[in-house]
Amino acid sequence: MQQEIYQESKRYALQRLQEEADFLKSKEYSAVLYYRKEHTLTVVGLAGKLAEKTGADRQTCEIGAWFHDLGKCHNPRLTIEENKLRQRDHGFYGAEEAREFLSKRNAHRDLVDEVYIGVKNHVGLTREVKEPMAPLSAAVIWDADKLSKIGWSAWLHFLAYTTNREREEQSLLKLLNRDGLETMEMICQHFNTDIARKMAEKRMDNYRKNLPHLEGVLQGDI
Repeated sequence: MQQEIYQESKRYALQRLQEEADFLKSKEYSAVLYYRKEHTLTVVGLAGKLAEKTGADRQTCEIGAWFHDLGKCHNPRLTIEENKLRQRDHGFYGAEEAREFLSKRNAHRDLVDEVYIGVKNHVGLTREVKEPMAPLSAAVIWDADKLSKIGWSAWLHFLAYTTNREREEQSLLKLLNRDGLETMEMICQHFNTDIARKMAEKRMDNYRKNLPHLEGVLQGDI
């Protein structure tokens, strides 16, 4: 039953992500490399890996990962104002969307509740409370989302997001440092699980090691 619900959740999330991509195209933004979908696929993969390492229920974590950013996705069945409202509190609206979807499919109450909590509380790059989030699935969803923002693949995702949205001239050197290194270092202080911390440290070591080379290449020094 839960495997079937997982597959239905995946299909639904991919449909919603496509609706967001179509909306961006209608606004003449580039969606050739669509950040929201790429980010979601990465978070789902990380959620599964972290679940295996921490003992959390894998499908619960992965379903939460599929839904975690749907509150940011344009919904053509809603008004412009309703979509703007969702953007302002995407954790809450994404959690409501997940609960409605899962409840209609008679998902187990514990699954519905854990996905709801994980999606609702994943928002932000930092946490005020240092203790790990509960339940464990919520901690895994948070960590998967934040770990996806660490390292070179994360920077490529951010670059894709920038080209999807921004219209002002961007500096790759500034993006590498201000929106790359500095943001990653901040995120690293707020993981819940040891495995996510270790994975983040490994990614950061690689980023710092190779950053001077890429800066030199961009400036024509190498």
